Amino acid sequence: MFGYSTLVSLLVCSFALAHYYVKYAFSYWQRRGVPQLKPSFPFGNYAESTRLKIHLTEQLHKIYRGTSEPFIGTYSFWKPILVVRDPELVQNIMVRDFQHFVDHGTYLDEENDPTAAFQFALEGERWKHLRASLTPAFTNGRLKAMFTTVLDCKEPLLRQLEKTIHTNQVVEIHPLIEKFTTNLIASVVFGVEIDSFNDPNNTFCKMANSFHSTSWKNGFRMFCFNLWPNLLKWSGLRLLDREARESLLDFVKQSIDLRENGNVVRKDFFQLLIQLRNTGAIQLDDEWQTVIRNESTKTLTIEQVAAQTFGFYLAGFGTTASTISFCLFEIAKNPDIQQKVYEEIDNVFAGKDEQFTFDSLKKLEYLDACVDETLRKHIIIPTFSRKCTKEYTIPDTNITIVKGTHILIPAFSIQRDDKYYPNPEQFDPSRFFTENKWNKTKLDMPYLSFGDGPRGCTGSRMAKLVIKVGIVSILQKYRIELHTQYEGNEIKYEPVVNILVPLEGFKLKFTARV
Repeated sequence: MFGYSTLVSLLVCSFALAHYYVKYAFSYWQRRGVPQLKPSFPFGNYAESTRLKIHLTEQLHKIYRGTSEPFIGTYSFWKPILVVRDPELVQNIMVRDFQHFVDHGTYLDEENDPTAAFQFALEGERWKHLRASLTPAFTNGRLKAMFTTVLDCKEPLLRQLEKTIHTNQVVEIHPLIEKFTTNLIASVVFGVEIDSFNDPNNTFCKMANSFHSTSWKNGFRMFCFNLWPNLLKWSGLRLLDREARESLLDFVKQSIDLRENGNVVRKDFFQLLIQLRNTGAIQLDDEWQTVIRNESTKTLTIEQVAAQTFGFYLAGFGTTASTISFCLFEIAKNPDIQQKVYEEIDNVFAGKDEQFTFDSLKKLEYLDACVDETLRKHIIIPTFSRKCTKEYTIPDTNITIVKGTHILIPAFSIQRDDKYYPNPEQFDPSRFFTENKWNKTKLDMPYLSFGDGPRGCTGSRMAKLVIKVGIVSILQKYRIELHTQYEGNEIKYEPVVNILVPLEGFKLKFTARV
């Protein structure tokens, strides 16, 4: 009887302590004087996205629209997360007071998962040094030198599209665009020609399938990458599955051997990493060769080269494919806009079969506005994460953000707020005409599609170049119409992957232009 009473007492005490701990944890923001949303046990404020019912972006959109506060305290389980809604405070965090928020606070485990230690994930001085070293890879001269390689990649896309249309005019466009960007990344970054349309088992498709799969495992991996990076370390999972990881490393080793010992030089990003590995710097725009040094003096290991190539791949594959797909979707949905795009293309290129150049693409100002509006409405990286690296007092308040605090910036929601963009659900490229934006500040018209500040995207010009090549290649030859399944329906996003990807794909009807 004594033993049973003791057991009951222990259970009651354990329950009371657990209840007290949860209540205490869920009052973190209140204790710091920060307004907070009421959390629910056990998921806090992120139940639907944690259970992979909706995308984290959609969860944050509900949070954003549920308050008018400039910032609001939330919880993922018992972890406090500050959601920042105010564009001025966003500017402080990303630009003006960047020294307090240097790191993304996402997954990084260089010892056990070295291929995941790419520039985006690195922290502190290591990130700063690598960022400075890689920035020269994206100069105008470098992009011009790689432009021919970019153009070569559109031909397999057009052949596959023509082949598909011959069978059925209605095409699921997103998988085709993903294969186009996979081919392009392989060529521009790694310097190899692949055919993802006919060889879906190549190294690069394996990386895509590993990182962008819609499996439960990948959903868990993405959840941890953003919000619980230490849990991903403890779980034993890696950012890439073993087969894809080993395939990438083998490929990088062979490529390094070919460049360093076979005296092979190509105008691609991998060649610039070879320069960085051997000299500690990327050379001038017109210099592609490099002095090969012995192993003991190299500045990057094979694993570090692999990590940066993986980072280039992640930055360019899914993001570019989604932007092209969303832009084609919106152009198909708005025939008047589509007609204006056609007229501009025809004026610039003097006919549907005219080849285009690096400089002629710059003349497509209306298409530029369409791409900017696509990235406003369907921002591909919809949430930005920051970790407080140095204690920070929010201006004009007595509220202090302590070191280590996780911050989320809901860029998708900010760019869908009618306070900054009237009729935000409407696709309106004219928002980005020079005459409509020249006198507006970042607070009047917040635009975060490529990030901002020192952590902003270094490859934004390359991304827009590839996006325009993909769109123009298709629209030079075809008119597009929206499939009837989308009439009156809002786009839903795949909840398992980090970036915005259409849940149900995009079916478009293609008709050859005459």
